[in-house]
Amino acid sequence: MKYSIMLVDDHPIVREGLRMVIENTDNLEVTAMAADGQDALEKLHAMEKFPDLIVLDLLMPNMDGNTLLDELVDKTNVVILSTEIDLKIAQEVVRKGIRGYLLKDEMPLKIVEKIQKILEDPNYIAISSEVLTTVMDSNDESGVHKLTPQQITLLKFIAEGDTNAEIAKKMFVTTRTVKNYLTTIYDLLHVHNRAQAIAVAAKHNLI
Repeated sequence: MKYSIMLVDDHPIVREGLRMVIENTDNLEVTAMAADGQDALEKLHAMEKFPDLIVLDLLMPNMDGNTLLDELVDKTNVVILSTEIDLKIAQEVVRKGIRGYLLKDEMPLKIVEKIQKILEDPNYIAISSEVLTTVMDSNDESGVHKLTPQQITLLKFIAEGDTNAEIAKKMFVTTRTVKNYLTTIYDLLHVHNRAQAIAVAAKHNLI
């Protein structure tokens, strides 16, 4: 199975460079490219179905990525790829249903690896470390002191890349219980996903 991808960026070099790297990956193909939000909308409306994932720049003429986001998030997977960190968008990644917020200074192969993981794992959200740091620094209040040893252990498993099923096996609980544990941890740390929880734990030397 091949996943279809659309690239929306006003820089031709970025579009073409990323397209070349993506199409060297067996199960990914670029099926459309657009130079701005308006161009992207016109091309999307002409398609029978949306691509499996859209890589979206934020700063573009005619219609920027932020405006286009609201047209996309309920229809397909969206990954932001930008030179800028928009704090408001970064803080709302999970609530808006955005699957990733990556910076253009990451290695192209790493970006494509994260795109692939997003498509293969519905629970995975890709966020560049600089974006996470910015979000965490904007909220100094943290509930790390309230974490139990069990919750810290679970965070270590997450940092190691374990799935919910793998964590459940190690902790001798059900996957549903792991999900409940995670929800409690997110509430304590004032975060919304695994990546943000790991960032907070790492910042406080818990993992």
